[in-house]
Amino acid sequence: MWLVRVTDPGVVRSEWPTFAVLFVLVYLFERLSFFFSMEVRRSTHANLSGSASDIVVWSAVLMFGPTAVWLIVFWGAFQILREWRGAPSAEGRWRTRRLLVMGVADATIPTLIALALFRRWGGEIPLAGLTGAALLPAAYATIVRAALVYLISAPFVLMLMTSPALGLEAAPRRVFLRFAVISAFWPLLIAPFALLAAGLHAEAGLGAYLYLMAGALLASLLAHRLSLAADRSWQRSRELERLERFGEAVLRSPPDASELADLLEEYVADMFPFSAIEIRLFPDRTLLRHPESVPPVEEPIWEWIDDHAVDAHFFPQGSDLPWGGQAIERSYVVAPMIDTELLEPIGGVVLRRRPIGADPERSLPAVQSLAAQIASALHGARVYERTIEHQQIEQELAVAAGIQASFMPRVAPDVPGWEFRATIYPARDASGDFVDLIPLDDGRWGLLIADVSGKGMPAALYMALSRTLIRTFAFERDGVPARVVGAANARMLADTDNELFLTAFFGVLDPANARLVYCNAGHNPPYLLRAGDGGAIEELAATGLPLGMLETTEWEDASVHFEPGDTLVLYTDGVLDAENEDGETFGEKRLAEAARDNLGKSAIELRDALSGTVLGFVGTAPQVDDITLMIVVREPAAET
Repeated sequence: MWLVRVTDPGVVRSEWPTFAVLFVLVYLFERLSFFFSMEVRRSTHANLSGSASDIVVWSAVLMFGPTAVWLIVFWGAFQILREWRGAPSAEGRWRTRRLLVMGVADATIPTLIALALFRRWGGEIPLAGLTGAALLPAAYATIVRAALVYLISAPFVLMLMTSPALGLEAAPRRVFLRFAVISAFWPLLIAPFALLAAGLHAEAGLGAYLYLMAGALLASLLAHRLSLAADRSWQRSRELERLERFGEAVLRSPPDASELADLLEEYVADMFPFSAIEIRLFPDRTLLRHPESVPPVEEPIWEWIDDHAVDAHFFPQGSDLPWGGQAIERSYVVAPMIDTELLEPIGGVVLRRRPIGADPERSLPAVQSLAAQIASALHGARVYERTIEHQQIEQELAVAAGIQASFMPRVAPDVPGWEFRATIYPARDASGDFVDLIPLDDGRWGLLIADVSGKGMPAALYMALSRTLIRTFAFERDGVPARVVGAANARMLADTDNELFLTAFFGVLDPANARLVYCNAGHNPPYLLRAGDGGAIEELAATGLPLGMLETTEWEDASVHFEPGDTLVLYTDGVLDAENEDGETFGEKRLAEAARDNLGKSAIELRDALSGTVLGFVGTAPQVDDITLMIVVREPAAET
């Protein structure tokens, strides 16, 4: 109302071309604004943004009176209307209203009061020239004007300093107060140029005035570029320092990524000033959202990252967004977190930044590096989890191997005239092969060697069940092999539901009459080497199918008689299938030859000779299956 009352429409009508030029100058100076940022405390930043447009406004006031104040009022209204139109939230509209009120107050009240005092102190409109008598009242008025701007801003500054929401302590308050003083009184640094411009206009006309403004524009351009460079340097240094500290903290943290969210809060939350950052792990685990007062990122953004994002993207303010809508109040930087194995997004980083300071696009590399660091930490956690699981499996297999080892006959039976020896070389910790020597009634012994299909823990568990069943039924079925095998088969099919099966050779040896009654359930035929026939081999062939396949299977018994010096070699297919470095298998021929070459030796000597021959053939090649041997020797008759 005061401004309207003191406005002279005649000045506008007569000087409108000059006012048009002055408005263009205001526009140019505002476009070449300069700024600097200050960290009041962690996660709280203040930004000083200004321009040299006050040279135009204050000089125009000294040239044309209070009517020139409308330059900055119109410019402020233009800026406010543009921001109001793009404000999608209540917070944005409230900020727009606040800026409108403060902007109009700062532009009118101090200027009109200072102008009134200028006239009372003898100043003339337009400024009389560059004489001391003309400049001294103008200098006093300039100081008063700056002080009044500070007084108008003081309540707002006081509110921020004492706000419970900010909760500033003593040290941050001092920093903020120093920042407020700088922002309020920095116009005093450029005020002398406004006085000089008004004086030049009075003495040399509009041309000299514009010449001075051209120099001021060049200085503003330099200040604008320097502030951009300083802000970029500050921000890049800050980002690199935070990324480095975050990476070091990740390396020091537990490998299971249990502290990842805490580390992001500590090192990443304040990495990007004047920005809101959210980090999510798909499908819906939020690792970080800062500040928490900002609404969460909309779901369409995460869906777009999950479906389309491969690299980081920057969407400037005002641009169309691929997931719908426009970037109205803020620019967007989005980066997917890519799984290093699947090469697919496992999450994303979204940075929403207000248009303050240097170009937000320059944060793109830092956001991309941050996403890569988080993805690497999560990958390391998964590798660690798999390693722990693998170690647990190894420990379980080692326990299973120890249990299996306890199943092996610990002491060879002491049977006069007979020798028994067995050994197993498992391809893994837990074996699917097993042997057993079962003491039966009337001095008989059950001989058992078997091989479970499959590998690892399932085969080991199936082996334990099979051994228990066969040993149990060996006592219940009076040691008749076919009956023992049949009963074990029926129970295995009733108690288990899997695709495993078992080849087994079960025989009952009567040492008194040197007779072996056996049932071969699909197992590799043992070799009976006849000492009296020069090592002729008799194969104890299969008498039925493996166990665990069919309920209706029947088995038959067969028998052989041992002569003095005869040797029985029982083995599993891991002996025949053992491969060397060239991919050749050991095979039946090599086993038979090795057995003949060592005929006549004791059971322990023959066992060691055969196992040594097989392992020597394999050499450095990986062992593909369990190698299991059992040796039964009837000692030669004593010489008379």
